[in-house]
Amino acid sequence: MVSGGLRLLLATRRRVAQSWCRGADARDAAGLEVDPWSDDARSWSLLGALVGALEAEAIKRDELPLDELAEGLYALAGLIDTGSLSEWNDDPARTQADVLETLDSAIAASAVPPLPLLLSPN
Repeated sequence: MVSGGLRLLLATRRRVAQSWCRGADARDAAGLEVDPWSDDARSWSLLGALVGALEAEAIKRDELPLDELAEGLYALAGLIDTGSLSEWNDDPARTQADVLETLDSAIAASAVPPLPLLLSPN
């Protein structure tokens, strides 16, 4: 069974793989800044792709899946060396391949089921 956080990361990855941007959460076909959940969005930053995927899921469910967001952010937190996804994404040395590689690592970590908690009867 796929967790909600994993689904969110996969949807985020699909957006970044389609087209990635810097300096804005999302851009339209002309390169103008738009909301990441806009139908006009054609490229996304890491944060924008995450927000766009989260909003799409919220529309489907008629509620914001904060637990899925927490899971996705937790998976990314161990891989990104800054407190700001935007700053990390917009680093001039960053590439689309870097963002996809980071998402792939977060997806792989999220796909591993947690170990069962074994309690001693003592």
